[in-house]
Amino acid sequence: MQASRSTNAAALSRLISKDLLKLNQGTLYPALVRLERQEWIKGKWDKTENGREAKYYSITKAGVKALSEETERWRQGS
Repeated sequence: MQASRSTNAAALSRLISKDLLKLNQGTLYPALVRLERQEWIKGKWDKTENGREAKYYSITKAGVKALSEETERWRQGS
C-alpha cells in the first residue's frame, strides 16, 4: 500500500461522489480521532493549495498491519 496524504474533507468528498460511502459528515471526524488514538493513522496540519490550514492523514505501519489483518478476517468470513 502506497502512503499518500489527504484531508478528511477531500477523502470524504471522493468516497461520497463515487457512491462508495453513505456517511453522515459528523461520523468521519470521530472515526479519524479513534484511528489516530490507535496509532493506525497520523495526522499533520499543513497548508492546502489555497493556503488554508488543513489536517492531512497518512496510514502508519501499525495501520497497514491492522488493515491487512482485518482484510484477512473478512476474506475468511466470506
